[in-house]
Amino acid sequence: MTKVKMSKEELFEQIKNSDGNLKISSVSSVEEGEEVIALAKHLEHDGKIVLLEYCLDKKPLSVSLKTKIPD
Repeated sequence: MTKVKMSKEELFEQIKNSDGNLKISSVSSVEEGEEVIALAKHLEHDGKIVLLEYCLDKKPLSVSLKTKIPD
């Protein structure tokens, strides 16, 4: 299985194109899901998003992000 590494820019594009609720089901491990959450926290720290809520679902394995773009 090939591990897909997402960049901050790719995650930001997905967030911008979502309605604020983004579910990423392409994660292949808990560690990869945690990396996606860490990227979202970096985007928040950079001031690009406001991270309202996040969840790492184990069955099926996915990451859910609730965000908004700052005014």
